[in-house]
Amino acid sequence: MKNKFLYILISVGLLFSACESWLEINPEDKGVILESDALNTKQDVTELLNAAYDVVNGFYGGRFQRTSELLGDNVVLRDGITDEMVNIYKRYTTGYFTDNESYDQAYICILRSNLILESLDKVSGLSAAETTQMAAEAKFLRGIAHFAVARLFAQPYGYTPNNDHAGIVIKTNSKVELLPRNTVAEVYSQIILDLTDAETDLPESNSNFAYATSWAAKVALAQVYFQMHDYEKAYNKANDVINNGPFTFITDLEEAIPGSTEDIFRLVSSQTTGKRVGGDFGVFRSDGTNIPNIRIAPDVYKNIIKAGAGDLRAAAWYQVFNAGADNEYVALTKFNTEYATVPVLRLTELKLLRAEAAILKSSPDKATAIQDVNDIRERAYASASKNLLETATNEAVLNAARTERRLELMGEGYHLHDLKRRGSAGEDIVIRGVDWDYVGLVIQFAAAEANEVFVPNPEPN
Repeated sequence: MKNKFLYILISVGLLFSACESWLEINPEDKGVILESDALNTKQDVTELLNAAYDVVNGFYGGRFQRTSELLGDNVVLRDGITDEMVNIYKRYTTGYFTDNESYDQAYICILRSNLILESLDKVSGLSAAETTQMAAEAKFLRGIAHFAVARLFAQPYGYTPNNDHAGIVIKTNSKVELLPRNTVAEVYSQIILDLTDAETDLPESNSNFAYATSWAAKVALAQVYFQMHDYEKAYNKANDVINNGPFTFITDLEEAIPGSTEDIFRLVSSQTTGKRVGGDFGVFRSDGTNIPNIRIAPDVYKNIIKAGAGDLRAAAWYQVFNAGADNEYVALTKFNTEYATVPVLRLTELKLLRAEAAILKSSPDKATAIQDVNDIRERAYASASKNLLETATNEAVLNAARTERRLELMGEGYHLHDLKRRGSAGEDIVIRGVDWDYVGLVIQFAAAEANEVFVPNPEPN
């Protein structure tokens, strides 16, 4: 009986229906026993930790990225689509047409992480070192899951002066309870606490970077600080990883692929076992018989992607279908693969984060920013022909860093959150016709979440 329930707990997380909030589910009512009855051995908790890692694929395996791109200004949606992507793209999500998957999967990851943290002192066969590392891995996973949900389901950090606007529910235990939304300030404080603890206690290497390391925690912290406009801390964390970590920047564009020495934390498919990750990137795929539901916006392709004559990325990552016809479209081809490796955290993104932070921090480091931008450009053009000069102004370097960040990370969900960050810092940012703080740019919670203490997001008029 124990094995049956443990299998359900690990493989499914929780059974939930479309009409009931998973946050309110009592595991005993759903045929799932509590961790006090199920997690007794090292094998039990190891399996649950692996299950917590597996569910990261449910949000960072393309779903978070897809939703972020649909809200932003890089892509268009194929005609005839009738699922929730239409509401997301039109910036009108409701309690019944929203991104349930990112939300549910992130909170299942959080739940499993909490169960691990609550069970470690009860589990037999664990050394002190193993207990410390497992706790750190659980906190890393809990931190990145909260961060994913906060960026999609709440207005960004800086939306209000004290960040006391509604964020998401912070869950640091497995107790079944009704909870109100925490403020964004509280959410970010908890994320930083988890990731800082993880950074301290994680190893420098862990299962070929498919599991959390201290380096991955540093990168996640850099991204969080970056979103908070704390460019000094973002720069310092990025600098540490780039200068001291075991990761190598790939200088040949053809070799700069997922699964390279740039990956700091990744999701890995296995053709041997049949395990697949990154399936939610399938909405971009154009290989074989796949027809992409999400395509590159024509003006973005013409004015941004093709703007740099000789940019190798244009040919390597894009394909024009039905050229010259009424149904012409541009596909993003870098996700065309069956057994994907998804680099959740990687060096290219970190270098471009550092480049921007280097200019925006209180004491700019223009030389480092220029070098980071030039590293990206030399790879993109296979020459130094587009390199920034040492005499470039800070403004020119900042604009170059932002342009390269958009080009390099196309389809990966970063651009929307970069624009919101810049808008909340005071820039006049318009995203596909609406201001950066438009309510439709924030995903609506599922109808089941609303209760007497949980207030959903406002819907567009």
